[in-house]
Amino acid sequence: MDEDQRRRRAAAQEAEALHALEAIMNGGDLTAESSRLSNDFTDRQTGAISGWFRRFKTPPRGDQTD
Repeated sequence: MDEDQRRRRAAAQEAEALHALEAIMNGGDLTAESSRLSNDFTDRQTGAISGWFRRFKTPPRGDQTD
């Protein structure tokens, strides 16, 4: 991921957080908004870790040569 993509992702995350805060301040459900932000974060982190493992996955047993 290049620097421009990181900046865009950070800006999008900030916008989501500000939207959640605004919703809460206007009488929104604190639990629902914070859970949504937490779930989004967890999904992004899980995807990143899964991608890391896929890149370093060892070949299946049948493909190894002795």
